[in-house]
Amino acid sequence: MPDIHIKDISPEVADRIKRIARDRGWPINDVVLHLLNQALGLEHADPPLPGDIARLTGTWEDEESRALHEAIEALRKLG
Repeated sequence: MPDIHIKDISPEVADRIKRIARDRGWPINDVVLHLLNQALGLEHADPPLPGDIARLTGTWEDEESRALHEAIEALRKLG
């Protein structure tokens, strides 16, 4: 597969890509590939993630995923 280098990404776009990667637990490269495929109408199924129950029952909105992530982190801090 060819590699493409993208320059001059705005801070807002870079921040959004990083947030999606963090929320989904994906590498940044996977997020960018997913977004490109989606924008070009070539969307493929999201790559499966070990232990990601959302993939078994459907998809979660970003807000739902973020809330779950925050709750898990809070529980980790208690332990």
